[in-house]
Amino acid sequence: MEATRMGFGGLSVPLSLTPNLSLIPQRLLDKHNLSLKPVKIHHLVCVRSTKSSDDLETSRPSTYFSPSLWGDHFLSVSLDHAEFVELEREIETMKPLVKDMLMSSQSSDKEKIRLIHLLVSLGSSYHFDKEIQDILKHSFTKLDDIIVEEDDLETISIMFEVFRLYGHKMSCDAFDRFRGGDGRFKESLAKDVRGMLQLFEVAHLGTLSEDIMDEALRFTRNHLESLTSGNVSSASPHILKHIQNSLYIPRYCNIEVLVAREYISYYEQEEGYNEILLKFAKLNFNFCQCHYIQEIKTLTKWWKDLDLASKLPYIRDRSVESHLGGLGPYFEPQYSLGRIIVAKTIMIIVVADDTYDAHATIPEATVLTEYFQRLNIGADDKLSGYLRIVLESVFKVMGEIEQEMSPKGRSYSVKQVLERFKIIAKAYKQLTEWARKGHVPTFDEYMKVGLVTAGMGDYAGYCFIGMEDINEKEAFEWLNSNPLLIDALNVLFRIANDVGTYETEINRGEVANGLNCYMKQYGVTKEEASRELRKMYIYNKKVVVEEFMNSHDRVPRQVLLRCLNFARLFDVIYTEGDGYSEPKGKIEHFMTSLYVHPIPLS
Repeated sequence: MEATRMGFGGLSVPLSLTPNLSLIPQRLLDKHNLSLKPVKIHHLVCVRSTKSSDDLETSRPSTYFSPSLWGDHFLSVSLDHAEFVELEREIETMKPLVKDMLMSSQSSDKEKIRLIHLLVSLGSSYHFDKEIQDILKHSFTKLDDIIVEEDDLETISIMFEVFRLYGHKMSCDAFDRFRGGDGRFKESLAKDVRGMLQLFEVAHLGTLSEDIMDEALRFTRNHLESLTSGNVSSASPHILKHIQNSLYIPRYCNIEVLVAREYISYYEQEEGYNEILLKFAKLNFNFCQCHYIQEIKTLTKWWKDLDLASKLPYIRDRSVESHLGGLGPYFEPQYSLGRIIVAKTIMIIVVADDTYDAHATIPEATVLTEYFQRLNIGADDKLSGYLRIVLESVFKVMGEIEQEMSPKGRSYSVKQVLERFKIIAKAYKQLTEWARKGHVPTFDEYMKVGLVTAGMGDYAGYCFIGMEDINEKEAFEWLNSNPLLIDALNVLFRIANDVGTYETEINRGEVANGLNCYMKQYGVTKEEASRELRKMYIYNKKVVVEEFMNSHDRVPRQVLLRCLNFARLFDVIYTEGDGYSEPKGKIEHFMTSLYVHPIPLS
């Protein structure tokens, strides 16, 4: 059905939640009369179980996940170490050339900012992070002078994007110059295809109070869609393709390395492209890809040795997809160990999640939760076979990660992650009880639990374990302060996941799904509920951007950037259904482009 295929990429921008604020923006509640007008029962599609309570409590759901797309494929993929070394040597040889371009005293502030934008788009900016931050910090102090007479839409949009990406809140008032006397964007702008595309991308970086960015998004989307659907266009084919891709998943609804992979192909077809920058980007992507393949080989062997896919046939066998989950927060080579740790943690937490969701009875879920509170299992403890396998596997894997990180002085992070898992296990148990009893809670009741199982604070914790460039205790102090940024990310994940997995969950008896619960509480149809959840999603996207920019004075940029990147991963995974559970199709295509095909250097 169309509602379950609904993407969550379209509008992306941040907001501001307070502890006593409803998850639904008040301005929507003021207009939202769905709960005030009861809908006749035959219009509702809220699903409830038809089984008796006793039958449900002692029964298991009939669950089937498709087998792994990849199996042991990457174990047979050969990596030429000499080629790997040569790629690294060439990158190091070219870095001074690119740095000289960036730092050239002959370049104006505008030219430097445009070059920074190009490096970001090509996935190469991390090599010059300190230099870029210094340039932008200096340029931002004289921003008014830089843009005072600038009337090029693309240039203003690029500057807006770059400054905001690096934590400088450039005012959206800069776009007033492109509005007519009626306050609307000038229709003549539609002729500027590149400017329109760039404005469309940066419109996803607006905040709650910036209505002009919402207007910019509507304006550009309408014109760009018209452009790509027309039979005749003055734009070149590669630009049209770039527009189509952006309309499908905009830049800030896509993970960094996928953006770079696409942009390299686009930039190569541009007239007057810089050969040094293009070659540097290609070398950099292929070098990163070599890291990814080695990481997946490590993960595949580790997962095969655990043999959980055969011991627990109800779980999702998703090692490569889990690596993508680690690639979303950080794609740079220096976070190779971090990606392996994130992927391992995702995979072992999925084992626990699937046990609660797809297999355990209520009594078994209760026992499982009790042991997770203890964080250990004794040899004399009497447990059914599969529960022991689950518990021993979780404790073993987290213990191995702690043992690996301890010599680096970073075992604190692992202990923190396990402590946080105690809380999420209790929430898993509650969802299991609702599912087995066929109970559909209200949306408000459900979200109190669902936001815990969203676990974005836990996900951030997984990422922090392998980030040796941050102070882990300070990062967890921030995380444990319940920052607004994490609250908003929890809402985003919960909504994206529940809409993306609705059909699958309902079919296996998990009636406590956010979409289903919203239908019950407000007495609306599935389509109406989907629209309202979409509004909530957009609202919370704006919070993420707002908090990302407002927190730079007290939280390291590297920590904040991972959190911003989480939101980008949700759109990739859930734009069409649940790409993690059922990756065949879009996610398979993405993984192939990242893990299988290097970029030809000539």
